[in-house]
Amino acid sequence: MEKINLQDIIFVINPHSGTNSGKILEKFKELAPKVDYFVSNSLEEFDVFLTAKAEKYKVLIICGGDGTINTTLKYLIKYSTLKLAVLPNGSGNGFARELGFDGDIKKLLDQILKGGTEKVDVIKINNELCGNMAGLGFDSYVATEFEKMPARGLKTYVYCTIQALLKYKPIQAKVNVNGSVIEGKYHMINIANTRQFGNNALIAPKAVCNDGLFDLVLIKKIPFYVVPNFVVRLFLGKLKNSKYVQFVKASSLVIDSNSETYHVDGEPKKLEETLSIEILKQIEVVKMKM
Repeated sequence: MEKINLQDIIFVINPHSGTNSGKILEKFKELAPKVDYFVSNSLEEFDVFLTAKAEKYKVLIICGGDGTINTTLKYLIKYSTLKLAVLPNGSGNGFARELGFDGDIKKLLDQILKGGTEKVDVIKINNELCGNMAGLGFDSYVATEFEKMPARGLKTYVYCTIQALLKYKPIQAKVNVNGSVIEGKYHMINIANTRQFGNNALIAPKAVCNDGLFDLVLIKKIPFYVVPNFVVRLFLGKLKNSKYVQFVKASSLVIDSNSETYHVDGEPKKLEETLSIEILKQIEVVKMKM
């Protein structure tokens, strides 16, 4: 294990992620006055700062949600000696939940100083990087609507999801994976590096974030009378192959569809071309689960 000192840590906070950024920063400064911190108001500021300072530090603590974590991936790959830690402050915090980051600042610092790390795969989707979850269809529609809302948080996300259930129509898609072609109409298609969207919604219960594979999850339109059972299984981690759900493990695949959008770590994107997806590299993450 590499020896880590407080001076080896940089804390970066995104004030636009979540609703508690100010309180978290004040608490962090109180508990860790010897740790450097940087308030990033834009991707441009973040890029300039890390490009200039990344080699000075061994651990990057990022405060934000899955989308904020996503912005760090290219730096963690470029500066391979830099390790990631997370103070969750997003709407779902799927990546943080899966890796055991719970928002306890003192516990986080204790684990960082112990020096333990674990590897996590990074997925490449065309020219985008993904750490937790990507998808097209229903959840990208929800992500697009959520982006338009003035308020953030779980309540807003649930509202957008309910509205989407009333409006959304399935997509037509063709997936080339593991030498086979899977084709049909789907409610949503997910590429899962970890098990969950966030908020412990386990869409890919058998996903392992460091096995060199991702889980492809294909979900057909589910009748309303089946939805309650699906939701219960989703949160219990009991989803399995059925006439509505199909799981495939892969290290690469290609998707053609008529979906107008997709999302990467919850951030909506306009879909204008085929999606080519593969495992790229691994990053080092501070180990929280003993």
